[in-house]
Amino acid sequence: MNTHHLRKQLRQQRLRLSKRHRNRAAYQARRGLNRLQHPALTGKNVKIGIFADAFGEMPTQPLMDWARQRGYGIYLPVVTGKHQPLVFIEFSQKTWRQSRLPRHPLGMRQPEQGKMVKVAALDVVFMPLVAADKIGNRMGMGGGYYDRTLAKAKNKPLKIGWAYDFQLVDKLDSNPWDIKLDALITPSKLWIFRRYLVSKQ
Repeated sequence: MNTHHLRKQLRQQRLRLSKRHRNRAAYQARRGLNRLQHPALTGKNVKIGIFADAFGEMPTQPLMDWARQRGYGIYLPVVTGKHQPLVFIEFSQKTWRQSRLPRHPLGMRQPEQGKMVKVAALDVVFMPLVAADKIGNRMGMGGGYYDRTLAKAKNKPLKIGWAYDFQLVDKLDSNPWDIKLDALITPSKLWIFRRYLVSKQ
């Protein structure tokens, strides 16, 4: 199956999931977070990039809860221009209410104002995806925002995918400019793709 058809199929499959199924999958996946060990997660003033699910992705509420419980700073991606890298705005609300986030013309939800940083200032970034394979290749929505953003970052954060089990495929076609994941968390498993990231058994 070519990239276009695979992206279309998996996006449709996500959208067909019930709200109950999505939430159950997300809270099952949250258990994988407790097995992550990395210096980026243990320092002071840890900054975490987390996207706001808006296209049927696995809900990011559990990610928000996890980050808040550990005192991490939470930053949401913001699109500033069609061919521009993403910036990240600090999300400091005490409760997570996606309905309060304005919707960008491209469909994603993002904050309008707040403390803004570049991706290189983040310690960890959770990346949305349509598909990932077993060596860490990632297929996004097709806009190239994360690839473009991370390619320009001298100091790259830890890159973790957050997805349903069916979004993991055997192999994806990749390009030289594609940014690979360091890890992937699904409801059933924590996948590690980089040697410097370890999992706590």
